[in-house]
Amino acid sequence: MSLNRSISWTAATRTMRQDRTFVAPAANLAERIAREEARKAGIRVYSEAKAALATAKARPLFTAAGFDRSAIMLLANAIVREQRAAVLGRSYRGLIGKALTQAWAAAKTARLAAAH
Repeated sequence: MSLNRSISWTAATRTMRQDRTFVAPAANLAERIAREEARKAGIRVYSEAKAALATAKARPLFTAAGFDRSAIMLLANAIVREQRAAVLGRSYRGLIGKALTQAWAAAKTARLAAAH
């Protein structure tokens, strides 16, 4: 018996090609269209979130009577909405605490800036 084996590389590569799964062009096109639609929807959601954040930032966070808690909460929600639109997979619960801290810090600095 011979110790050397001979391999037909042509036959081996042919069987490897036959083992590959074939994706139909129509399904591939449909997948590309679906991805493009999802990308456009993501861009639209992100631009809406940026517009809501700009609107919330324009609202005064304090009055002569004190802090406007409604405006602070609106700003925090706009921050969370913008961050969730920018990065997928982040939870509202995980972001709202940091956003509230940012909103209260912005309100306090705005009040200090107005006092001076």
